[in-house]
Amino acid sequence: MPVPPLASDALTYDPLAWTGPADAVDRDRWGWVEIFLAIQLLWGAALFFPGAQAYRTPVRALPYLTSAAALVYYFRTPTGEPLHGSAKWLMASFGLLTLNLLHATTHSMAGVAQIVFQISIAAPIFWMARAVRSDRRVLRMVWLLFGASFLSSALGILQVYYPNTFLPPEFSTLGRELNPEIISSLTYHGADGREIIRPPGLSDMPGGAAVSAMVTVTLGLAMAFRRGLRPLWRAACAAGATIGMTALLLTQVRSLSLVAAASLGVFAALRFRQGRTTDAVASLAVGAALVTGAFVWAVAVGGDALMDRFSGLVNNGVIHTFREQRGMFLTYTLSELLYQFPLGAGLGRWGMMQVYFGDPTLWQAPPIHVEIQPTGWLLDGGVALWVAMGGALVMAVRTTYLVAVHAAGALQDAATAVLCLQLTVLCLCLTGPVFNTQLGIQFWAVTGAVLGPLLAAPDRDFGEDSDG
Repeated sequence: MPVPPLASDALTYDPLAWTGPADAVDRDRWGWVEIFLAIQLLWGAALFFPGAQAYRTPVRALPYLTSAAALVYYFRTPTGEPLHGSAKWLMASFGLLTLNLLHATTHSMAGVAQIVFQISIAAPIFWMARAVRSDRRVLRMVWLLFGASFLSSALGILQVYYPNTFLPPEFSTLGRELNPEIISSLTYHGADGREIIRPPGLSDMPGGAAVSAMVTVTLGLAMAFRRGLRPLWRAACAAGATIGMTALLLTQVRSLSLVAAASLGVFAALRFRQGRTTDAVASLAVGAALVTGAFVWAVAVGGDALMDRFSGLVNNGVIHTFREQRGMFLTYTLSELLYQFPLGAGLGRWGMMQVYFGDPTLWQAPPIHVEIQPTGWLLDGGVALWVAMGGALVMAVRTTYLVAVHAAGALQDAATAVLCLQLTVLCLCLTGPVFNTQLGIQFWAVTGAVLGPLLAAPDRDFGEDSDG
């Protein structure tokens, strides 16, 4: 039996080199993995019931609690299989967070909550490969991500056309407490003069449909060009991606719109790398058509307000616009906060853990506002946490890239879609603290899932079609 790579070999770990135990069993049936994804993606539906705001906190906590519970369940007995290459870097980050509890300006309860919170977000990387053992199941996860994200995107479109019917009966009470003007600030006048609330999708926050819409675009095009897919399904996936792009534009979230459009180019580049030149060229043409069509549709609904919102990207350029908007937070982090807190600022000083568990009497350690992920990591663990989390993300992308390039059939198609999603999430680190959200859980879930079939298949030949 081949010897699995040790955690200490993570930097040189080739996920295609170890074939797993000879008696590995392919578990392809529906089960906990699918339920877990459904909870992560569809929890917001519970907030559409009247009076649900009274239970918002437990509803919001459910996805994180299920993630942490799954970690405990799958690690109750050892298997001897290697962990994903990202795991050791994540464990190092947890150690840095724990060490930062000793910081004089740590909010104790909020700090402990932050550690538990981060472990629950990263948990799937430790157990998902144990649960997903077949190519088809990885592909099924991608389909579920696409389907649930499309549902939220389509709901976002309906919320624009029929707000009285499809908008949530109550918007977030916490959001309104933090900013009483939040609803009006995220409302604009459409082409027909009526007010349009940026669609929340399956959430209770204006603009909440943006993330699911971005995922719909990214995965929709990738799945439309899956080998062997029927023409009707290809058209359905492309149409779903167009709906997702339209919903994303109607939220007026420019950063996510740009990332979604860029992901279409990333997919084409991957197809070129895989030697599938026809698919690459066709995907570029389809991607350009769906972005153009979505923009025409969105402007027809959103009118001048939407046109003005995005025209700045053309007039001023993407880089200049980024510098004026989100780039200022990166500059502030590198030019000021880095010198103030090279070793961290203490835990519990930002984010929702600070809101829920922060100590208001700790006047010498006031809350710090965080807009982008690098700022949050710097405050929680300093430069060392940048290194640890950077290593984890590099290993995540590296592993998936190797599978996307060297595998075949269903696993290659799934890994290609996952890699596109991974890269979009990494870009979003410069637009918000995405790894403090459920998008982080989804990132680690699909990243871990890609490794599962490799551990389950002895002496796998990646030249064969794994669909068979």
